[in-house]
Amino acid sequence: MTVLDVRKLVLLREVGARGSIAAAAQALNYTRSAVSQQLSALESETGTALLDRGSKRAELTPAGRLLVAHTDRIVSQLETAEAQLLATDGEVAGELRVGVPLHEGPALLVPALNRLREDHPRLRITLHGVAPDEGRQTVRLGRLDAVLATGYPRVPEPRVPGLYEEEVLRDRVRLITAPGHPLARAERPCPLEEFAGEPWLLDRTSHLGRLALHACAGAGFVPDIVSDIGDMQAVFGLVSLGWGVALVPDLVPSRPGLPVGRITPAGPELMRRVTLVVRAGAVHSPQVAALLPAVREAAADLTRRQEASDQADQAGYADQADQRG
Repeated sequence: MTVLDVRKLVLLREVGARGSIAAAAQALNYTRSAVSQQLSALESETGTALLDRGSKRAELTPAGRLLVAHTDRIVSQLETAEAQLLATDGEVAGELRVGVPLHEGPALLVPALNRLREDHPRLRITLHGVAPDEGRQTVRLGRLDAVLATGYPRVPEPRVPGLYEEEVLRDRVRLITAPGHPLARAERPCPLEEFAGEPWLLDRTSHLGRLALHACAGAGFVPDIVSDIGDMQAVFGLVSLGWGVALVPDLVPSRPGLPVGRITPAGPELMRRVTLVVRAGAVHSPQVAALLPAVREAAADLTRRQEASDQADQAGYADQADQRG
């Protein structure tokens, strides 16, 4: 009986995720020829084609996809065994590689990681910027140990195998306008149809952009999209300068010197889920076991601050109403 080499299986999984042998080789610091030779050897051992080399991308064959599904489970089991062994001495040490989404990620993660460093001085924590659509795969493939990820309940996403994902908070999505907009200081939730005639900033390809399109369709209109820039800080700048309106989660901070109005849309609440993602096999490792409660506590603190800010905003609106009355 042939015992398959786990390292070759991981190479196959990497090629399937990256879409090419060259990209997998670069990610793993191998030469392209070395990866190609290992995969050819794996195909000889299994007696079947695992890659469709006739396509422009390195597509997995049905047999290749089946083998990768088993690879995810094998790697998870091995990592679980390693995590349990490390947990026997109770020490939290080594390195923890954490992916931080640009812009809003530090507000939640950095307080948690500062606390973790204080409690476990032998733990080395490194931070890595990740694009919103790359974090889960990066953790799955072992490049990072944890990442803060986001999703929208109204915009379903395909499940990434081999991951444990825990929701740590829900982030309200609101409409932002230029500070001089007539509704910038609205004291009530505003129906989205009141903004049907406005120019909109949204990226159709992003999950947030798809949420915005869904919400506008529910309000009975198709938005006039004047910018498809997906970077939220750029969106804040453009909105502040009067280029249009946009839907943005509350956790995304405004740009200094570029104020905006934040308006709660009427109707069903628009929310973003913020989750902490780790590999399923690493959940019980000392590093991840220490990280999870620290992030939960930081998320609870952030939620309390948001609620206090909302209450202050409501009190300010009430004072303005009393003064006008």
